[in-house]
Amino acid sequence: MDSQGNIGHPTRKGRMVRRLLKKGKAKVIAGGVKKGQPLLIQLLDKVFDKSKTIDTEFRIGIDSGYKYIGYSLFKIYKNHIELLLSGEVETRTSEVTKNLSDRKMYRSLRHQYRRKNVKRKFSKAKFRHPKWKNRAKHAFQPTHRHLITSHINILKWLFKRVPKDQCEVHLEYSKFDVQKMINPGIHSWQYQRGPQYGFENVKAYIRDRDNYTCQICKKHIANEKNEVHHIIPRSKGGSDRPDNLILLCQNCHTKVHTGKVSCTSNLIHSKFRDAGVLNSCMKWMFDNFSKKVSLVKTFGYITKTVRLNSNGKISKTHAHDAMIIALCNENGPETKFKTYTNYDHHITVNFKQYRRHIRSWTQRLEDRKYYLIDDLKFKKCVAHNRRRATAQNKKYPSLEEYLEKYSNMQLIAKPGGRIMKQSEKNMNFRRGDIIKCPKGIATVQFYELRHKEITTAQFGRIRERVCTKILNNAGMCIV
Repeated sequence: MDSQGNIGHPTRKGRMVRRLLKKGKAKVIAGGVKKGQPLLIQLLDKVFDKSKTIDTEFRIGIDSGYKYIGYSLFKIYKNHIELLLSGEVETRTSEVTKNLSDRKMYRSLRHQYRRKNVKRKFSKAKFRHPKWKNRAKHAFQPTHRHLITSHINILKWLFKRVPKDQCEVHLEYSKFDVQKMINPGIHSWQYQRGPQYGFENVKAYIRDRDNYTCQICKKHIANEKNEVHHIIPRSKGGSDRPDNLILLCQNCHTKVHTGKVSCTSNLIHSKFRDAGVLNSCMKWMFDNFSKKVSLVKTFGYITKTVRLNSNGKISKTHAHDAMIIALCNENGPETKFKTYTNYDHHITVNFKQYRRHIRSWTQRLEDRKYYLIDDLKFKKCVAHNRRRATAQNKKYPSLEEYLEKYSNMQLIAKPGGRIMKQSEKNMNFRRGDIIKCPKGIATVQFYELRHKEITTAQFGRIRERVCTKILNNAGMCIV
């Protein structure tokens, strides 16, 4: 980068760069924190002359995905092609989806309790007008917006390393046919007449499919109350698709939820959420990216064909797919590259996205604890909660369970409650921060303010006092 912020071509002249840094004629803008990462250098006393710029083409390949995005960057000059760098981005798309479902659960439960209390006080439920009109309308849901933003962020990061006006972006245009993924031999008329055709809803279809028979006790329950049960619960990522639903009688349904009976099925549970999200985002990304950069589209069958024809030399990864995409167009692989000499610098830069701000006010819920005081005035916690809570640790008994064994004990109770989140100003470290410790450089996964400990993927738990922060969490962190 020159003194005015214009991006130049990448260089491997390490001695020249080191000499300029030592003389104070250049400074490091970004990168170089971990071994093998590229540096972004700004020259403080030079301005690039665009008329003397070498006619070079930079190819960017993007392999779009729901959780992982692959990218690659090539430099094409005369009859030579170089792979400058490649890698993958691990997004927070699935985490965003989970957070939205958790918020929906807590809100509906809170509203349910409020309606119950209002009805108890006034003998009828009352409508409450919204306090704030802050429901902004967006073209996409938060999950889709996050995925689109992730693609934009990786392109911005690359455009800070190579000139944007000399770049050509190749994007795999993927449109998934979910019906054909379920039934490869589907005919045109079968799209409108699926397995649920003619039924009122999915519950009616499940009852007819299972022949009004409980799938655990095999009892015929056509004239009894029955329940349509999720095999994989919604809280654990299960869907409302028929292959995740099963018919149970009320007795077996209660046993399943209390953990006395396990619920299984021979049906294949398929998840098509990622395909649906990509179908929704792909057209918008292609239409909007093509307005700002030179964009070429390829297709998934081309990528698969090239990978299969390599006789196992190319493994199935998002980074390798991005390399293939960069050297293909909508007609297939570009034949001109067969005569080019190629070189791979073997530079891999992987990213992972971390949440910048924790917006929940409640940090954790403390159990109600019961202490036993011996003759030496030593307190010992012997029970948690009056009755056993759903998420209570199994090694701690409840008060009822403890008094069944020791009925004449005198206990002291310490009330539980909510532990509220502390201000982020008081937190020295956050998730996604890059730290330096005696073992090396790592990324913060968790920070325990109470115990003054940092958890990292590379080195496990580390004491806070031996760590030094190098970079703050920037959302998309190099791992």
